[in-house]
Amino acid sequence: MPQIDLREIPVFPETVSEKLNDVVIDQAMKLSAEERQELVVSYVSKAKAIWLVQGSEGFVMFEDGDNVQLPVFPHRDLANRFIEINGVEGQSVSISLDELTQTWLPGLQKNGVELVMFPTQSDVENLVMTAEDLAAELAQ
Repeated sequence: MPQIDLREIPVFPETVSEKLNDVVIDQAMKLSAEERQELVVSYVSKAKAIWLVQGSEGFVMFEDGDNVQLPVFPHRDLANRFIEINGVEGQSVSISLDELTQTWLPGLQKNGVELVMFPTQSDVENLVMTAEDLAAELAQ
């Protein structure tokens, strides 16, 4: 998968930013599924963290038949927008890149849990990666 150049997203910060403004968030939410996936891989590598949504009974997961999927986000503000748009009961939490690659991805792979790369709304196409594929992308 080609690495996305953050400069191709006109207002997405090239450097790690604590806070995204509404224009950047709105723009990121309108990216294609492929662009959102590339954004996760490229920004998480820089930020050294990934964001998940945690509810009262654990991390928010999508279930589709036998498939269980964990939504992941490149930035807290994007995870918070997902929570807001979809009426999810929960809060965004960060996982360090080291913890993700050393603990989470092996565990997700073992349990057959896939990753939904920066989902926006339920009626929008999202890309799914295996834990093994994300680990390989992050290792590049």
